[in-house]
Amino acid sequence: MDDIRPRQTLFRHPLAAVGGALFAAGGALFLVLLLIEFSTHSDNPYRSLVTFIAAPFVITLGFGLFLLSVWLQVRAARRRGEKVRFNLTIDPTDPRYRRNLGLFLALTAVLVVAVVYSGTKAYDATDSVVFCGETCHTVMEPQSVTYHNSPHARVPCVECHIGPGASFWVRSKIDGTRQLIATALNTYSRPIETPIRNLRPAQQTCEECHWPNQFYGEKMVNRTYYRTDEANSPWTVNLLVKIGGGNPRTAKLEGIHWHMIVSNKIEYIAADPKRQVIPWVRRISAEGDTVIYADPDTPSPDLNDPKIEIRRFDCIDCHNRPSHRFLPPANALNLALATRRISPQLPSIRKIGLDLLNADYIDRDSAHAAITSQLRAYYRENHPDIMTAAATRVDSAAVELLRIYDENFFPEMKTDYRARENNLSHFVNNGCFRCHDGNKRSASGETIPHDCTTCHLIVAQGGSESADSLETKLSGLEFLHPEDIEDAWKETRCTECHDPGSGY
Repeated sequence: MDDIRPRQTLFRHPLAAVGGALFAAGGALFLVLLLIEFSTHSDNPYRSLVTFIAAPFVITLGFGLFLLSVWLQVRAARRRGEKVRFNLTIDPTDPRYRRNLGLFLALTAVLVVAVVYSGTKAYDATDSVVFCGETCHTVMEPQSVTYHNSPHARVPCVECHIGPGASFWVRSKIDGTRQLIATALNTYSRPIETPIRNLRPAQQTCEECHWPNQFYGEKMVNRTYYRTDEANSPWTVNLLVKIGGGNPRTAKLEGIHWHMIVSNKIEYIAADPKRQVIPWVRRISAEGDTVIYADPDTPSPDLNDPKIEIRRFDCIDCHNRPSHRFLPPANALNLALATRRISPQLPSIRKIGLDLLNADYIDRDSAHAAITSQLRAYYRENHPDIMTAAATRVDSAAVELLRIYDENFFPEMKTDYRARENNLSHFVNNGCFRCHDGNKRSASGETIPHDCTTCHLIVAQGGSESADSLETKLSGLEFLHPEDIEDAWKETRCTECHDPGSGY
């Protein structure tokens, strides 16, 4: 007589219960969040992350655990010598089998649709500006804040960091996995290391919008500075910047964007990871003529050494902060004073503002408390009449200093203008002078041009906020330093005084 056994269920195994619970919970979470996704128009990086990555992962994990429990139960039954039927043979005579097979196929179809749809949405979510800038809030906050204050604020991050095509997308996601692990384990560097090593060439990203053939001509630039004296004395400079390039009117290759003319090829070797020290430059003309400029005080590099990177010069070697610019406090204060967000009538406001912004703070809350209290204390002790008659100006200045700090200083990530060099100038960072320093020479004794007029002409300058009141000369004026330093400016670089430590 056959042994009569009680009817068994696959859910007797603990793993089946866990898997079923996870599957049900993940499915319910996914459906609820999906309804929210369709019914709201607001972007939330965490909702996208949970809806299209976390919930499908839970569903898949639950289903996998359930299948594992089936396999364990079948294996145990076979060891006991019991006959187990476990295949996909369709038996129309067995209603129970048909019902279970139908349930299995239905659940599989639902799971496949959910995972495929979620994967598509996850792709969109991970490529979004919100995901890039806000999901890992502490890590990416400096980049997110400066991006939203940049000229490229409407250009999605992936347009520059990934660009078109599958290869860089796959590479970026693999690198993103590394970043995700570093974030989860709190092992990421502070500040995040720059420059980005695997960024694709600017010809494949920047030049999708910025066409080099149209870089030519000159541009008038007005700069109003304020000195660190008690009166916050203004000093205005009008520069005629030689944008240059390939001038279609004269057929001449000229100006700053001469570097980016396709027929030119400029290469260099950097002696440091941040590409701030450049002792070797090679220029290859359209005709194939090669000229090498090298610093005589630096040993000649072995060009056959695989560890030495010969980098081709492109847009981001100068425009290295096109979307993430951290303003030095002097620049930010110049703008605030010029627009009257801070009153120039507050005695020494530029100097005290620079000192407060440049101070070291543990975190943002500490910075806010110190900037506000110390600014008020300064005027209370040194200019009590100001606190009596114009306290609102001090309060407005405090609010503006906090705004400047929040947009440019991130103590938790040890990130500000001192950690993020800007090569598009030679005021606080060496920038242009990395190559145009007058030291590097060719075999024939030729040097890379380093005269001020190579890139711009000063057409007006003087102690006023209005260039209209100053003498103007389109052929150029000799530079006049706001302070009397005689001819020292001819012999030293700007950055020997205006360094990252002082910020001005």
